[in-house]
Amino acid sequence: MAVKRSSRRVPIVAKIEAQAGGFPFLAVADNISEGGMLVRTASPLDEGAVVHLRFTLPETERQITVNATVRHVTPGASMGVKFEDMDAADSEAIRQYVEAA
Repeated sequence: MAVKRSSRRVPIVAKIEAQAGGFPFLAVADNISEGGMLVRTASPLDEGAVVHLRFTLPETERQITVNATVRHVTPGASMGVKFEDMDAADSEAIRQYVEAA
């Protein structure tokens, strides 16, 4: 089954400080779009889980803090998340990052 994405994804290397269910964990971002990102982690959450993310957008030093919903999972490897209720300034910073890539 083909996955249809509504926005362009670009590579990103960023350490993510995440928290879900009151438990913090570290992960790494693999790619990002205006609407979400692929998060590399050996212990991905279940689809539908809500996770709080904090990361620094490379080359901008802008710290992004956002809640996201897990949309798809590759067991033992990664999870794709959709950003939820993102601050307008953070959303614009990500849009500019994606466009510049």
